[in-house]
Amino acid sequence: MDSRLESLLLGKSLNLSLRYLGYSVILMALFFGQLYLVGNSGMGNSFLGVTVSAIILAGIHTYRNDGILVSIAVAVIVISGSALYSVISLNHPQPDYGLLTGVGTAIFYGLPIGIISATVAFALRRFLPRQSPVVSEKK
Repeated sequence: MDSRLESLLLGKSLNLSLRYLGYSVILMALFFGQLYLVGNSGMGNSFLGVTVSAIILAGIHTYRNDGILVSIAVAVIVISGSALYSVISLNHPQPDYGLLTGVGTAIFYGLPIGIISATVAFALRRFLPRQSPVVSEKK
């Protein structure tokens, strides 16, 4: 794969991309735990917090590291914590209904969030190149 295409899709620094994926897994667990403790009463406010966190984390990753696919994955992972809780909180879920619906909901909401925040961050970085903290490639 061409190195420019690889850096656009995965990021200039693989370590930084993996770090942001780790942050997203931690946020997913925190939001899942929060919903588990609070229950369905705080579902609306929590989903807003999940959405804002996914937008911010995916945007920061794209602004600092260029990885559009990783930013989409970050948004989907963060959203999946909320989506999977909403599925397991059903009273009588079907055996295969829960996981597929939770992952599908996370992809349904996380994909546009990741694409839009990555595009905005990418455009901001291109228009403000002096202040860009993009990781330089090490040779």
